Order: sequence, then C-alpha cells, then structure tokens
Amino acid sequence: MTNRSRTRRAFTLIEVMLVIALVVILAGVVFFTVGRTGEGAKVDMTDVLIKKVSGGVERYCADLGHYPTEEEGGINALVTKPNFETEEAGQRWRGPYLSPEDLKDPWGSALHYEAVTAGDTTAGGKPYKIWSNGPDRQDGSEDDIRNWSEKTGM
Repeated sequence: MTNRSRTRRAFTLIEVMLVIALVVILAGVVFFTVGRTGEGAKVDMTDVLIKKVSGGVERYCADLGHYPTEEEGGINALVTKPNFETEEAGQRWRGPYLSPEDLKDPWGSALHYEAVTAGDTTAGGKPYKIWSNGPDRQDGSEDDIRNWSEKTGM
C-alpha cells in the first residue's frame, strides 16, 4: 500500500459540507410541501364543517319554523337551548343540533353566523351566512371560507 491510499480513508470537509447542504435542501422541500398540504386539508375540513353547521341550522328551522336569530343566541342556539318567548317554541326545540366543537374552525376560531334579512342579495339567495375567518383569522379577508360565493352569487 502506498502512503496516499492510507491517508485517503476519511471524508474531506468539503464532502461533508456538500452532504449537509443536500440534506438541508431536501428537508426544506419536504417541510414546505407538507406544510402547504396541511393547510389545504384544514381548508377542506372547514368546508365540510360549514356544511355540517348548515345542516344543523336547517334542522333547527324545520323544528321551529325559522332560522336562529340574534335574540335566540345566533349559531349558539344550535348547541344550547335558547330562552324562547313561548313555551310552545321551547317544546319544539329538539337540540342540541351540534356539539360546541362544531362551532370552531380548525384554527380554533369561532364560526360566524348571520341570518339574512329580506332583500339582502349578498348571500346569493341563501337565508343565512356561515363563514370562517380562515388561516389568517382576519374577518373579511380573501382567505375567508364561506357558505356562499360573492363571485357567482351562490
């Protein structure tokens, strides 16, 4: 064996740094890909949640003959029995229609509910609006998730 073959057993500093750089780049790609997929899954979960809450609102309306009002507690009337003006209305309430967890989006923020007044066209003909503030948790921003579309009116 020559001297050269005996001294060439270890990696050089440059080789080690190249391997570390490649590992860091690959980890970054995986992190950003998985991070975006996770956020998209939360948006999809929120769409499903809003449909579930809409179903609760519709069942409430079927039982009581009207959609939850602010006086009845709004969307919370689906979870907790409101104080009704008449005993008859109280007897028709068949809730709870949802669990308290159903009123929060995947980011931990409360869902919003608004009964639409007659003549209001902002909800595309729907009798109520349900929405989440979305990932940025800011009401009225582009990433809000709604049960209506402002572009198509549905």
